[in-house]
Amino acid sequence: MRMILLAAMVGSAALGATSFDQTQAQTQTCFRVCLTSKHTSSAIEDEEIRSFMKGCRDECEAKVQERLASRGMAGEIKTCIPEPLADAELKKIRSASPSFLAYANAFTWDLHNILDNKVIVRIEMITQNLGLQDVVMSSGGTALPGETATFLISGFYDGYPSVRVTTRIKAIFACELK
Repeated sequence: MRMILLAAMVGSAALGATSFDQTQAQTQTCFRVCLTSKHTSSAIEDEEIRSFMKGCRDECEAKVQERLASRGMAGEIKTCIPEPLADAELKKIRSASPSFLAYANAFTWDLHNILDNKVIVRIEMITQNLGLQDVVMSSGGTALPGETATFLISGFYDGYPSVRVTTRIKAIFACELK
């Protein structure tokens, strides 16, 4: 079952398409392409999947940082104090982005930044633990305006099926571009 889910999630990145719409663009994130290239065996364990995920996240984040540096924006983003987005902006981003996924005890969300003047640098999600207590987890990353970036939280144990429905995006933090 886990292999089918992983193959379905990353398999879309391997499909050749002549028409490239926004949904396809979002599935073709650097992270998804990287993860597809590493998934070469059907005998794979959760820990190995998470290791691939972390490596892909780091590799993709390094590419974004290189683009920021080439645009002369690296210092501006590095020194900014991220502010939570207003509720209306958060809802716009959630509606422009596919649903988050939880597999191999990891949470991933391909966030599509539709804001023209802000760089998204962190997300917070909220869920419940097996004791039904709220737990907030966060993920850092960089989603430039008009781009889609994958935010990863390792060690996300989704527990009981009924608890999974409580998982939601709590906040998105961004730096305003000057």
